[in-house]
Amino acid sequence: MPEDALNKVKDIISHSFNWEEVLETAIWHGIVPLLYNNLKNIREDHLIPREIMDRLRTAYHENLARNMYLYAELRGILEALREKDVEVILLKGAALAKTVYGDIGLRPMGDIDLLVKKEALPYAEKTMHESGYHFHGDMSPEWYREVHHHISYVHPDKNILVEIHWHIAQESHPSRIRVMENEIIENWWEGAQAIEFSGNKAHILCPHDLIMHLSLHFLKHRFNDIIGVFSSKGALIQLCDIFQTLKYYKDEIDWIRLKSEAKKYGIESLIYTTLFIVREIMGEHDDVFHNAFRGFRSEDFDKELVRLIKRRILIRDDDRTRIPTTLIQSQIAHTFQEKLKILRRGIFPNPEVISKKYSLPLTSKMLYFYYVIYPFYLLLKYGKILLKISRMKEEAILNAWIHAHDPMSRKP
Repeated sequence: MPEDALNKVKDIISHSFNWEEVLETAIWHGIVPLLYNNLKNIREDHLIPREIMDRLRTAYHENLARNMYLYAELRGILEALREKDVEVILLKGAALAKTVYGDIGLRPMGDIDLLVKKEALPYAEKTMHESGYHFHGDMSPEWYREVHHHISYVHPDKNILVEIHWHIAQESHPSRIRVMENEIIENWWEGAQAIEFSGNKAHILCPHDLIMHLSLHFLKHRFNDIIGVFSSKGALIQLCDIFQTLKYYKDEIDWIRLKSEAKKYGIESLIYTTLFIVREIMGEHDDVFHNAFRGFRSEDFDKELVRLIKRRILIRDDDRTRIPTTLIQSQIAHTFQEKLKILRRGIFPNPEVISKKYSLPLTSKMLYFYYVIYPFYLLLKYGKILLKISRMKEEAILNAWIHAHDPMSRKP
């Protein structure tokens, strides 16, 4: 941390301070190793309880050991993929921990995310099976290949989850959007930078594509399509990812191309708003942001939206009741008929939803029985939150904005 920031921290913690709350919040946001990395520079031992520093230090070393374990496994996977001539782009933590953070102990990695070309997917899947990994998912592998944008594999003995991506969004989009997404992926592969990873060849996204991917991932990750709620969990580590990337590549980012492509794909508001949130949370840092906002239009930025998202990010919402997507969407419907249509879709969903929820084959006649009891299940589970209209409207504002400004979230 800069000296002035360090002094501010010292001033804050010199007063009565709830360290347990700090630890719980740091865990919630995935930033415990980063917290330790900065607090260890405070030499005034009396300001931080020894027990707290011991726990932070332990968490950092546990994360370091875990990431060393994951990277060792990744090395073997890359070697096996290379033997089948499968090109790979490292995504998220796997790409960031060794590069922009410079210390693999600072960036937690829940799993390993890899991007392969769609035509190489069968070879990648065969490699995972030969490496001892099993398919992991609620639906069949065929469903994920046809509808989803990644497929997950887990190793039963190693406690490692690997996600093989070939796209950035689900297949159930209009053809125009799918063509646009295909173009984005093609551009990512064309601009990908080759790196040497423990004797194996891999790729990472070029700086401006990395900023685009992290920004899209941040705002889309705030919304869970199943529970339909804005969640702050993991938000700060994602903002740290963007900030560290901006800082690390500050002299290499092609801002003109990034802004041109953001405009072409209709995602200027997503990119601009995310960058503004990063600056709001992380501070001005002129050396990092001096080119970031040039060329964006003022209409691409909604101050009230940034204020709302910033406030929600700083609230740990682990004890909040989850609100179904249909209730949120019904709050922004313009007519009574639209509200009924949305609610009917939530109360009587597609047979696939009932089949998945109650583990029934689509051909089972028991589906009709569960269609009868499902409305009563919803009433028992969500009846109380019908009184929380103000919060549902706030969720609706956020949810509507992300879907309105991200063409990849629009359904046919």
